[in-house]
Amino acid sequence: MGTDIVSIYIFLQFIRSIPTSLDEAARLDGANAFTIYRKIIFPLLKPAVATVVIIKGITVYNDFYIPFLYMPSEELGTISTALFRFKGPFGAHWENISAGAILVIVPTLIVFLCLQRWIYNGFAQGATK
Repeated sequence: MGTDIVSIYIFLQFIRSIPTSLDEAARLDGANAFTIYRKIIFPLLKPAVATVVIIKGITVYNDFYIPFLYMPSEELGTISTALFRFKGPFGAHWENISAGAILVIVPTLIVFLCLQRWIYNGFAQGATK
């Protein structure tokens, strides 16, 4: 699905907050670049990775345009495209669309409420450091 500017911003802010003295100390101890990344940098980036994964997961789940564009048949639709198909040329079944929209929102809301601590933590650490 690619990336967006928010993900790049989060990672840049986290990487800029890591002191270069950690790299220098690891170099003095004889670590190569891959070892420094794997054992020092990446563990420090875990909040950023968690934040980006959560945000991108919710974005992909709520996406409408890509599934509608690449899966035009009714048998291959996702939940959001199936809701769109309740609207016909002569009217719409608004009560079915409203009930379906609530069912689509519930998993995203549950994921957000369970993981909001990490989302806010990731944004706050990336913005202030």
